[in-house]
Amino acid sequence: MLKTTKNITLVGQSLIANAQVIYMNASISADGSTNANINTSITNQTVYEANKTECRKDISDFQTAVYAAQDEATTATSTTANTTTATSSTTTA
Repeated sequence: MLKTTKNITLVGQSLIANAQVIYMNASISADGSTNANINTSITNQTVYEANKTECRKDISDFQTAVYAAQDEATTATSTTANTTTATSSTTTA
């Protein structure tokens, strides 16, 4: 049996002097029903070490963006479910 799911993918880069230092990506279900899978990869260790504060802020900002997208997906799903329920109730009544 095939089961498919729809996901939302977010990609971020932490850039210092136009050079990529960190690559980040995340995947969440389109309806926000599962936990986000967030991956962070330091691509330039030397520049990262010299700019940890800025890089860590970028990581934090990316995580915030992922959580916002997850919340938005959950809210959109809840709104759709409520609309469907209201429509069904109206139809059945």
